[in-house]
Parts: sequence; structure tokens; C-alpha cells
Amino acid sequence: MITSTIKFSQIEDRIDAEYYKSEYLEVYNTLEKRKDAILLKDIAKKIVSGSYIDTYFPQGVLYLRVNNLREDGFDFSNVKYVDIQYSKIPQKIRIHTNDLVLGRTGTVGVVLVVPKVLDGAVMSQHITKIIPKDKINRFYLMIYLNSKYGRLQAEKTALGSMQKELTLDATKNIKVFIPPQSFQQKIERMVKETYKKRKLADEKYKEAEEILNKELGLENLDLSTQKTFEVKFSETNKRIDSEYYQPKYYRFWELVRKRVDLKKLQDIITKIDYGTVPTSPYVSKEQGIPYIKGKDVKPNHIILKDLDYLHKETRHLIGDKITQENDILITQMGTVGNAAVVLKEVTGFAFGSFILRIRLKDFSNTNPYYVAAILNSPIGKLQIFREMRIATVRANTDIPTIKNLQIPILSQSTQQKISPLIQESFRLRKKARELIKRAKEEVEAAVEGK
Repeated sequence: MITSTIKFSQIEDRIDAEYYKSEYLEVYNTLEKRKDAILLKDIAKKIVSGSYIDTYFPQGVLYLRVNNLREDGFDFSNVKYVDIQYSKIPQKIRIHTNDLVLGRTGTVGVVLVVPKVLDGAVMSQHITKIIPKDKINRFYLMIYLNSKYGRLQAEKTALGSMQKELTLDATKNIKVFIPPQSFQQKIERMVKETYKKRKLADEKYKEAEEILNKELGLENLDLSTQKTFEVKFSETNKRIDSEYYQPKYYRFWELVRKRVDLKKLQDIITKIDYGTVPTSPYVSKEQGIPYIKGKDVKPNHIILKDLDYLHKETRHLIGDKITQENDILITQMGTVGNAAVVLKEVTGFAFGSFILRIRLKDFSNTNPYYVAAILNSPIGKLQIFREMRIATVRANTDIPTIKNLQIPILSQSTQQKISPLIQESFRLRKKARELIKRAKEEVEAAVEGK
């Protein structure tokens, strides 16, 4: 049992014990002692939330949703667009370069600075836009709000039992520590250095993709979906849905089979299995085993921020559903087919039942970085999406589908060009995460007067 003690005079308009957790009280007590801590609304020109839109289009104005916000940057793996007519909606719910956006739900309190690529996007009702005044550095403010002094205030004041939501008033009343401009500028330099590393990481990965696509002849292949086409009855088999017979699949395989040898995935792996179902309520980091869920697996990387933890006492129930270095995790439900290699620092983690884990036989003909790149490329996606079972609620794949994926076997020299680029991309992303972590630690130390 976790307990905290407060005076009767400290009780506000909330009487739920969660509101008075010791970690929340420590944050507020520290900030109360700082004369240079003021309310967010006093250093912002504007704080406003977005609007609900439920009609999406293949193209148009990007509609930024809370699932696109992650503390280590924007996630564009699942984006939506609204009709161009929405360009006429009020400017207050459009975002522009250097605005700050804050997630009101989900992982409450994640804050990012808007890059040029999102200039003019529309924000959903689960996002709040913050336009800071000139007296506060926006990059410093982002790091502060993502530090424990910002996030714990947001978590404390968020309302709701099933899904927490940070209200506009609660956001406006977050206390912000204002350090000297020289310190704020130092934090800005650290943030911009992380941006450089992420950009370079993206470039390295793109270079790997270009080599792969060139070897397979996919650079100019038309993979568009046709609205109408014909298929002979004799060519149909167990499936009768038209999507299964899209011409793009035939064009794709006709090209690939001419250029490279193919092997079924089942012929190059020693293990394929589903993960484990949680065997206990989630516990604190100190008490538990890190638990990777589908939402944590992105193409080519695993998000380690905000993992859940299973109790160590349930270790015997988890069995062998524990990661080893160079395993590949694949999302099985929801956003299907994201694949990521397990790095050394992610070994010994449990993984969820909506994740598939594969382990290669050996690295003499294929290596995990190359195979993961194949799975995340059009080669893997087209196969998975074609065979994907569409459930009533969420799309999903399964072990037979993944085992039967056709993997192009390129020469070792080509694989050795691709894999180091992907590994370097991982290394740069890790350095960027470490730099952001250090920036937050410096901010927290400044708040505490250290």
C-alpha cells in the first residue's frame, strides 16, 4: 500500500487519494518555494484546444491526433487527412511552425514544438496548442513540460476514470519555472542537436531503403490501388474479396521473382510465437518486468518511454515470452506488420500477446536488421496486408501468414550495405534520446537549485 499524508488545509476540491500522491506533493512543494515559478497562462499568448473531425480523406490537410505525439518526436506512421474545405476553419485550431502542441489524453502531457512540415495542420480535440510569449524560450518550455515538473502536474490534474483528460483550465494553471535566458538557450541548443541526430538517422534509414528498392527494382513500380479490374474465375481461390486480387500484387511479384531468389520466412527462422497476456495489474518500474505492447513497436524501433511493467512474482507465468538480442518483434493487431529488432538494452523484456516474435536460424545468409527492413518495406507490407484478416473491430494477422512470407535473399555484400545503415540509424536515435533525457535532468536540477 502506498500512503501520503497531507494537512486538512491542503485539501482542494478533489478528495480522491490519487490526487494527493506523494510524488505530486513533492513537485508542488518544490515549486511553491520558487519565486521564479509562474503560471503557464501568464507566459503564453494563446492556449487553445482543437476540434473533433471524423471524416478523413486520402489527401488534404493533415489532421494531427494525439497518437501522433510521442515524447521522442512526431509519429507519422498512422496519419489522417481532412478535406481541403477544412482549410477554411478557424485559425485557432490550425497549428504553425514553432507552436507547441500538448497531448490532453492518452499519455497525458506530452509536448512537442511544431516543425515546418506540420505548418497549417489541423489539431484534434485531444490536442492543445500553446503559443508562448517572447519572454520564454519555446524549446526550454517543451523540455520543462516534458520533465517531471510538467508531466506530474498534468497527471495530477487530469480528470476521468477510464481515460484521463487534461482540461484547458488545468493546462493554463501549470506552474512553470523560469530560469535565466542563458540556461534556456543552453537547453535549446541541446534540443536542436537532437533534431540533427534524428534527421541524420532518418537519412541513414532512407539510404538503406533506396539500396533495397534499387536491388529489387521497386523504385518506379506502380503500387496504386485500382478501382476496377477483371480476374478470371479460374484464378480465384479461397478468397472472394476484390482487394485480394488487386493488379498491384501481380505486378509486384512478377518483377521481384525475376530479380532475386525467395525463401519463405519459416525456412530461415527457429522460433515464431505470440507474446504473453498480462498476468497481474501493472506495477512500478522498481517492482516489475518491462512489458512491450503493440503500441510500443514502430517500424524499425521500439519505444521504451512509458512502458508498463508486470510484477516480478509472475515471472514463472510469462515463460519464454522474454526478448533476446536480435529477436524481431512484429505487431499482430491494430497497426499490423510493424517490425523492429530487439537491441541489447531491450533484452529480458516481456512482450504482449498482440505481438509476434521471430528468431533467425543464423546470420550467415540473412541478418535481423535486413529481415526487419524487408518486413517494413513494400515487400513485407504488401504480403501482410493482402493476407490480413479483417476482424469486426481490429485488423490482424497470424502466425501462418507470417511464416509464409516470401523473403528476397540478396547477396551478403548487399545486405552488408543495408544493415550497417540501419544500425547507425538506431545508434543516432539512441543518442538523441539520451540527449533529451540529459536536458530534462538539467532542467529538473535547476528547479531544485542544484
